[in-house]
Amino acid sequence: MDAFFVIHWVKIFKLHAVLIFTLSVISHPKFCQCDQAAKLTPHEIATMPITIASYGPDVARAKKYVYLSGAAYCFDIPAWTCPYCKKAQSFGEFHSQIVNKEANTLAFIAVNKELKEIVVSYRGTLNTANLVADIHPSTLSLDTGSSPLERGKSKGPETWIHTGMINATNSLYPEVVDKLGKLLKENGDFDVVVIGHSLGAASAILTLFLLKEEIRLPADFPTPKSYAYFGYGTPRLGNQAYADYWNGQPMQITRVVNKADFCVYAKCFGWVYEDPTCANSIAPLSNVHDHLHYWDVHFLSCAGADPVSTAKQFVIKLPE
Repeated sequence: MDAFFVIHWVKIFKLHAVLIFTLSVISHPKFCQCDQAAKLTPHEIATMPITIASYGPDVARAKKYVYLSGAAYCFDIPAWTCPYCKKAQSFGEFHSQIVNKEANTLAFIAVNKELKEIVVSYRGTLNTANLVADIHPSTLSLDTGSSPLERGKSKGPETWIHTGMINATNSLYPEVVDKLGKLLKENGDFDVVVIGHSLGAASAILTLFLLKEEIRLPADFPTPKSYAYFGYGTPRLGNQAYADYWNGQPMQITRVVNKADFCVYAKCFGWVYEDPTCANSIAPLSNVHDHLHYWDVHFLSCAGADPVSTAKQFVIKLPE
């Protein structure tokens, strides 16, 4: 019989805090093992010719989708009754849930027939497997030839991203494509909105990259009316070529940062188009509290209200 052990939930929260602190330390430039992008001075950034084609930010919509993002942390999303699920009900109806048990990743799809929107919401870090993905020490090129990450339509400068985050994305991507494709065939004039918080925000934007580049899509995958992205506490997961790619996309892209959210300051690619007088001016004050709170959403409130289910997130299967 397979052996299991469960850490007492009080100790789990302590472990979780320690691991998050470790993530913060490892992500510091002195400890980061990622390949560093070329460092740019503020003057070089200010004088560099950049064409911004993306729209945004759309704060009104961001305040709406934050509830659907918070609902992703619920332990019983199909019931659609957690505090954030209830608030999200006016923004869409629960359609389906996508779970990868091995990677312990999760996303769900909601449909708003009135606004003609299909929303794919990704859960952020909630367990040991997610933390392992967060602190993965390497980066990966999206220009990797015959690998599963082979580039699709775009052939610009080489794009590098965080390995752990694309791994988390890939753990859900095939089923997301399957369910999304079926929905779009039934609702060809609907918009697709991908959202998430923390690791979920990274998975959302990388999913959008794969969709737009038509990577591993079936030949009959429908094209939605439009794509949009809303991320909360999105990590800096790519290099300058990655940032340039999104700056050049004529679509709605909104990245929300709450004050000194530590996750958005963790960097493995150096500063890319960052204004030292704006959000970066409070980077030394970065903390976990600001990462977990966006407007009136506390992303771990469901975890705190259900310690038993939270403890199960840390059940580890021992080798036989």
